[in-house]
Amino acid sequence: MSDPDKFDVEAKNIYEAHKEEWEKRYSGKIIAIDVDANDLVSVGDHLKDVSLRARKERPDHRLFVRRVGNNPSVARLRNRNYA
Repeated sequence: MSDPDKFDVEAKNIYEAHKEEWEKRYSGKIIAIDVDANDLVSVGDHLKDVSLRARKERPDHRLFVRRVGNNPSVARLRNRNYA
């Protein structure tokens, strides 16, 4: 499995572990998941705001951004750090 694929699987597993709670609290919102810390780092309505806050708070961590709910696609961060 390539690093991007592994990263996506890790992010999906974190989301699935918290899915019920996050979908109840943040349905329709955009979230940034810190894959290295295995938690949520930022929540908001706009991709730009969420990603900027997440990068500022955890600059050296691998972050995954998605929309909470059935339609997860918002965008991919271009400069993810792959370990």
